[in-house]
Amino acid sequence: MQLPADILLALRYLRPKRTFVSVITLLSLVGPALGVAILIIVTAVMSGFDEDIRNGILSVQAHLYVNPAVGEAVIRDPGPVLEALRREGVEGAPVIDGPVLIQVRNSSVVKAVKGIVPELEKRVTNIGSNEQFEGRFEIGEGEALIGSMMAMELGLHIGDDLLIHAPQRLTGNIQWQENGEVRLREPDEVYVPEEVRIVGIFSMGVYEFDMGILFLHLDQAADLFGYDWGDATSIHARVPDPFRMDALLDRLRLELEDMPVRSWQEVNALLFGALRVEKTLMVFLLTFIVVVASFGIAGTLITVAVQKTREIGVLKAMGMSGAFVARIFLMVGGIIGLIGTFFGMTLGLLVIHYRNAIADVLSHAMGVDVFPPELYHLTRIPGKPMPGDLILIVVTALVICELASLIPALYASAMSPARALQEEN
Repeated sequence: MQLPADILLALRYLRPKRTFVSVITLLSLVGPALGVAILIIVTAVMSGFDEDIRNGILSVQAHLYVNPAVGEAVIRDPGPVLEALRREGVEGAPVIDGPVLIQVRNSSVVKAVKGIVPELEKRVTNIGSNEQFEGRFEIGEGEALIGSMMAMELGLHIGDDLLIHAPQRLTGNIQWQENGEVRLREPDEVYVPEEVRIVGIFSMGVYEFDMGILFLHLDQAADLFGYDWGDATSIHARVPDPFRMDALLDRLRLELEDMPVRSWQEVNALLFGALRVEKTLMVFLLTFIVVVASFGIAGTLITVAVQKTREIGVLKAMGMSGAFVARIFLMVGGIIGLIGTFFGMTLGLLVIHYRNAIADVLSHAMGVDVFPPELYHLTRIPGKPMPGDLILIVVTALVICELASLIPALYASAMSPARALQEEN
């Protein structure tokens, strides 16, 4: 099948003979390819960050939280709140949480304790049903669950013991006088930390949870922080659809008007907002890589136009219009953009697929962790190419490459046949 003349000439200009323009053409493909690859990698990683952190949060955190009334430290009677949640078809569980000092032999670290009722907690979070959970989830007096990263940090295993010091009990015996002096309320009182045994180790894949949280039974947590049995610092619950709960929140806030009710999005609003802003800014800035690459395409086509001045003059002298000549150069730019975008998309998707293996090789080669979990909150590099992001990147790259060929196309189309035939190439 015979191709149209403008397409034949466009393909011929991509591989000109007896000139170095073919090398420049090859190099001009590299710019869009790298730009598209980097954009795909960045957007996929940022989208994966958002999804993995959200899934991790929804696995270990509840969907909504009922906090004590303003001015109150705890909810004295969680029963009415749990009943209000049940009337809305929502399962809730009381929680006591707070900071503690964990001591293992001679080392001490600051962590967070959550007191739970295991049989109720199963209805709210997925900690005990996670595939990587080790041991047993049902905990009683003197037993605890810890995260996998915490266990690794402290060198602990199932069956090991640790001591827990509560700041409230450490500071509760100290009283400040009006003159600034400090005295002990009960000088003869002896402080004894809580000793617990590890019966389960959980791993949710989110660094902050796996490293920073230790679970006790609700009653032991109440003793630890000096609360009465039955108290709760909050009540958390699971809803059928965590992404559509506005109407439920409105009803609960109306019924529990003196108690703040917050959704998981509100609790983690700062984190998700930062991720969205970071993704938008990075995509905006990295788009300029494709823009810079487009200057290489423009330079290549201008070089082709100069090299083919006499040929363009012959075409115009034969009756070819300026639009025909412009279309040739626009096709050349489009072909370069199309090929570069294809290779860039292929490279980007390959890097995303083997991202963790590449990170391991780089970490081994450089001797440092290129993806520290304490900084990124995840134990592995996430990655999820979104179809919408891929389409936007491809279309944007093609449009930029086509716009880059517009100036050379206009330059070639505006050539005078008489002057072009007089040029010595």
